[in-house]
Parts: sequence; C-alpha cells; structure tokens
Amino acid sequence: MKQRKSKFEPKPFWRFKVFRLPLVAMAFLLLLAIASKRQLNRAPKTAEIGLKVVRVVDGDTIVLSDGRTVRYIGIDTPERGQKFYEAAKNFNRKLVQNKTVELEFDVERYDQYGRLLAYVFVRDKNKRLIFANAEMVRNGYARIYTKPPNVKYADLFLRLQKEARANHRGLWSAYKPTRLPVIGNRRTMVFHRPNCPMVRKIKPQNRILFRKAEEAIERGFHPCRECQP
Repeated sequence: MKQRKSKFEPKPFWRFKVFRLPLVAMAFLLLLAIASKRQLNRAPKTAEIGLKVVRVVDGDTIVLSDGRTVRYIGIDTPERGQKFYEAAKNFNRKLVQNKTVELEFDVERYDQYGRLLAYVFVRDKNKRLIFANAEMVRNGYARIYTKPPNVKYADLFLRLQKEARANHRGLWSAYKPTRLPVIGNRRTMVFHRPNCPMVRKIKPQNRILFRKAEEAIERGFHPCRECQP
C-alpha cells in the first residue's frame, strides 16, 4: 500500500528524535537478549569432546568416563545439607547424566583440589547445544561465582542471574539477604558480614563497602559460605 502524503507540514526534527528514543532502547534490549541466547546455544571452542558423564556429584561437579572430576566454571550451587542442594543436583543430573559432553576451558585448567575447570556443553534430544553452567544459573539452581582470571562468560552469567532473581526461580525464591552493610572483596568477588573473620584477611585496596547485600549481588559478588550474609 502506498503511503499518502500528509497535508500537514513536517514536524520539527527534535520531535522525531524524542519519538525514536524508546525505539532505540527497545532495539538495544532486543539485541542484548539475542546475544545472550546465541551465547547459550552457540558451539563452543571445544577443547575436549566425546567424554561421557558417569556421575553427578552435585549441582556444579561431575565425574567423566576417564575418571576426571570436573568443576563447572563461574557458578556455585548449594552444598550438602543446605536448601536446594538436592534440587540443584537433580537438575544437573537431568542436564548431563550419562550424556556425552563437550568441554571448553578458560585461563586456569585446574582448581586447588585438582579438579578440571570447564564450561560444559551437552546436546539435548533435539541435538540442540545446551550450556550446562548457564542453565544452572538461569533456572535459579546456582549463583554466579566469578573468580578471576576465569571470566569468559561472567557477563552472561550475571545477566542470567538477574533474570532468575527477578522471577524468583529456585534458590532465589527463598533467599533473604541481609539488609545491613556488607564488605566485598574485589579480588575474590565474595562479600561478607562486617564481623566475618574473613574480612580481616581482605587487603585495603580490595575492600568495597555495600549498603546492603542486594547491591553486592547486583554487581556479581557471591555471598560468603561462612557468614552467609
């Protein structure tokens, strides 16, 4: 259909700019969502393939067919005895148990316990590639655990955590962070209650004060396992 010419004079240029601003913002958000989806489903720069998962230890740890233990990079799930431990473990089991996985690595190859550090990818029944680390965060079964220098997907994980929190998924449905000030460690990306013994070990240049725990979480910091702020 041809556009009819308006009988009115053109509007001032500034009016068009004001009208276009919301469209620009919407376009930016759409591109951001598309980028996140592509990261979730893209083929990894695979370092190792053809390895089968023979045991799921918990929500962020698995054992491969060659006997090696793999710790998921960038996330942390509840420990045994904590709320959502079983739920996180079961969700991880549904993702990878008895399936062949593809591993992608970051800067560090092993942690202090000798576990292989990796981003884990698996194919679903429709052969679509699933990013296990990211799915644990997106569904609320894991918090992000950014530990430099392994930060390849840190921004993606933070976006997915915000989505999970906003929708009260998994552990976020029950988590009630302290409303008191907390102290973060820029080096470890962990935050603590002011009276936590770990605070004394934080170097002054690495300390950062947050008015409440939610501010630290929004910045991608992880709550201390000891003081549980």
